Amino acid sequence: MGETGFWDSIVIWLKSFDLSWLEKINHGLQNPFFDWLLPLISMAGGGGMIWIVFSLVLLTSGRSGTKKVAILMLMSLFISFLAGEEGLKHYFQRPRPFETIPDVDLLVKPPGSYSFPSGHAANAFASGLVLARMIPVLAWPVLILAALMAFSRVYVGVHYPLDVIAGSLLGAACALLVLKFESSITRTVQKIPPFRTLN
Repeated sequence: MGETGFWDSIVIWLKSFDLSWLEKINHGLQNPFFDWLLPLISMAGGGGMIWIVFSLVLLTSGRSGTKKVAILMLMSLFISFLAGEEGLKHYFQRPRPFETIPDVDLLVKPPGSYSFPSGHAANAFASGLVLARMIPVLAWPVLILAALMAFSRVYVGVHYPLDVIAGSLLGAACALLVLKFESSITRTVQKIPPFRTLN
């Protein structure tokens, strides 16, 4: 098999994987409980909102340690947004499943952006992994939430499985990048003067 034939077979396998698992998750796992729960989890991650809320709670706690975690979470979230929503999505321009597959069950309001990679998954693992690493006692609940958020995007019909896998890996890479430069980031932030109210 030539090089072209090899890559063609990889692409065919990936498309088959995506369609098969989309069918299994979006149709095969349907039940009333998931139909209620997973859209809620999916919507909570819109724009990284739930992770921003977590960060703001930590930021306003008054403790320097938790403020540091919040800053790192927000930094990781911002990088994942730039890389995914403003970068890779516009490069690949992949349509959403419900736009090209007639029988996909769409359980949330249709997003207006492209499909690959999943921004929800990227945001969840970017912020979630930072939080899990910095506050280990929260690791399991946070990582389970991140995984459920990524899974929910396939269940509600707005992403293919490879979208959320790629988004999760992108988010993890952003978290690892921020954690690698943790000391430099926190030193830079500490040099920023506090806001002062005008009299």
